[in-house]
Amino acid sequence: MLINDIARRNIKKYRKIRKMSQKELAEALDVTHSSISAWEMGKNSIDINRIEQIAYVLRVPLCEIIFEGKNYLNVEIDKETKELLESLKKRPKIMEILYVSLGSKDEDIVIATKLLEHLIAREGE
Repeated sequence: MLINDIARRNIKKYRKIRKMSQKELAEALDVTHSSISAWEMGKNSIDINRIEQIAYVLRVPLCEIIFEGKNYLNVEIDKETKELLESLKKRPKIMEILYVSLGSKDEDIVIATKLLEHLIAREGE
């Protein structure tokens, strides 16, 4: 099965889970409503950059959009990545910070990181 076929079904699925209309998704992506409809119906293909944007808007990991089911979970990952994923499962607010930071400039992320480090240090005082 082609990535576009999987992606179009998953985009529609997650759009509906988020209770977002095609029009709302189109506005968030700055495309026409008919573009969303054509993607979901398989009339037009979606390039990977656009799929990344859609995943960001829907607040869904890219792998959830482009893979069928949970097959991506079978990929081997190192110990450090496993620990990170376990931490993210336990603290969903951190995942929210990650999603928000996806579209940020590097210098803004540096500032935000310094702010968080300062707040953590204050707690220890």
